[in-house]
Amino acid sequence: MWNYRFPAEYYNSIAHIYDEMYKDVYWNIAKKQIGLTIEKHISSIEGLNIIDIGGGTGYWSLWVLKKGARVVFVEPAEKMVEQARKRISKEIGMDLRELPIEFINCSAEDLDLNLRLEENFDVVFVFGDVLSYVDNLEKAMENISRAAKKGALVFGTVDNYFSYLKDVIIYGSWKYYSYLVNHRKLPIGSEYGTFEARAFEPTEIENIFKDYGFKVIELTALASLPSVELSIKYGKYFILEAEHLFFVSKKF
Repeated sequence: MWNYRFPAEYYNSIAHIYDEMYKDVYWNIAKKQIGLTIEKHISSIEGLNIIDIGGGTGYWSLWVLKKGARVVFVEPAEKMVEQARKRISKEIGMDLRELPIEFINCSAEDLDLNLRLEENFDVVFVFGDVLSYVDNLEKAMENISRAAKKGALVFGTVDNYFSYLKDVIIYGSWKYYSYLVNHRKLPIGSEYGTFEARAFEPTEIENIFKDYGFKVIELTALASLPSVELSIKYGKYFILEAEHLFFVSKKF
């Protein structure tokens, strides 16, 4: 197994198979849950300025483009950007130059070096556990805050600390348990490689966003039950068990 120091290196290695890796029942429920939650909080996406940080192969950028949004797509893995460009152009059936989307190949921490951040976005996406993967959480949050308008909504997911804790107790070792408790991180990945990811307790998400001028207005488990309806209805009761936490925050 190859090991990668940075998440971008890992995702470059799996860019060509990434979409196939996330077609199972869990991720289908997760995507439906996220989409319905976005629509619950936003009556109309048409005309909104949306920044998709850690956009992967473009699933959510494509979703909002189809609904009439203007999009800035940000992704640190160059090959993932290539896949996103191909996917969006193919599924919409238009040349990318004709679409209201800008592609930026950079990390969340370097966003301010690649884009003028003037609180000009109505919505910020940080799906794919972006905040769990950034090297400098404080810098990433600073850029998110600078990008978001007053009243802007941030939708995102993170790895759950309590899920990590359960896994190291059941399957791990004292070494991994100690490392998690002391560093709040563990190596994650697949047969294609591993990298370190940060895990968050629910209260940490609330406190981090509060520090940067936001309030978490919804926090729930992602795809915690075997249907999207049940996951939406009861997810808030499983935030101590779920693999991923799904949050919505608002800038004040």
